[in-house]
Amino acid sequence: MVIKARLILALVFSVLSVLVDFTSTILSVLSDGALVAVAVTLVWPILKTASKDQ
Repeated sequence: MVIKARLILALVFSVLSVLVDFTSTILSVLSDGALVAVAVTLVWPILKTASKDQ
């Protein structure tokens, strides 16, 4: 019984480690995308004004 419980716990923790890694990758991509979106939003009016002047 103890061996079975240990194997189940090892499997659960292995799956959790993969899920945590996958989730952190998704969150990293989303946060990078948000930062780029903010940067583009801040620079966009400057670029529009510069293109109207030409």
